[in-house]
Amino acid sequence: MVTFIYKLCTVLYIVQYVVTHNACEYNDNTEVNYVSMSKKTHEELDRWSKEVKRGAVTLAILALLSKRKAYGYEAVKLLDEKMSFLALEQGTVYPLLRRLEKRELLLSEWDYEDPTKPKKYYAVTEEGLKALGAMAQTWSVLSREMRDVITEVE
Repeated sequence: MVTFIYKLCTVLYIVQYVVTHNACEYNDNTEVNYVSMSKKTHEELDRWSKEVKRGAVTLAILALLSKRKAYGYEAVKLLDEKMSFLALEQGTVYPLLRRLEKRELLLSEWDYEDPTKPKKYYAVTEEGLKALGAMAQTWSVLSREMRDVITEVE
């Protein structure tokens, strides 16, 4: 999480540039289209956007699974409904679920109710709840402070 915050802060100057120079616009799907900037800057913003989304997906998965068990595909669909900006794919979520399970933030169990389609359900562990609390608090403070910084620039 510290690495994520550090990376997010290191690109603050880019955010300030984008805001002060009106270098971005939004389409109907809240996707950002960057205009009048160099290819190098565009690539940096794409990398930054991916890092922000990666942190957001981790937080969102833990939050979702803290409320109820879900299997991978179900988690993708539930988050897609609530956070279409993330544009989640199963190929993104499944490795994350395995990584969080390996770090003991999630636990899983197989459901063989339909033997032809077993489902692996995930739930948040006690350690996962602690991590979720810390991540949510960090996200809240960071987003508030970012809003303040961006508002000052406008």
